Amino acid sequence: MMRVLPPLLVIGGPAGSGKSSIAAAVAELVDAPVVGLADSAGEDQHCVDLPALQLELDEHEEAAMVVIEGVFPLALNPIRWAARWTVYVDTPLDISLARRALSQDDPRSVLRAYLEGGREAQARWVAPCRQLADLVVDGADPLPETAARIHKFILQRS
Repeated sequence: MMRVLPPLLVIGGPAGSGKSSIAAAVAELVDAPVVGLADSAGEDQHCVDLPALQLELDEHEEAAMVVIEGVFPLALNPIRWAARWTVYVDTPLDISLARRALSQDDPRSVLRAYLEGGREAQARWVAPCRQLADLVVDGADPLPETAARIHKFILQRS
């Protein structure tokens, strides 16, 4: 039996691109819960636990909309195909890396992970998703403007 989901807004992009902040700002505008994929520690999309995601979505089955954000959601066909709207947060990698490193108590682990595979994973799995998104936003733009742009996009495509 197929499960009926509320409309999904899926936001993807590199770690540190601003996805979580953007998702929270948009969710506030549309009164929607945010489901964050705990996938940014892995090297590819296979780190996403799809059964766990389904359980989390089941908790919000009565919502008018759900926002999903993470590094790999656009790389996963089941998530992308279920989405009504898809957004890629295109942020220069130096800004993304700096944000990610500064979010940690010890930035060395983030920098080491980036050099030991994160850069390659970004190029292989995340960056190509830009072409799969319905809308591309600049994660270096002011947050209120970006959230308003996505909100307008949702309203136009509803």
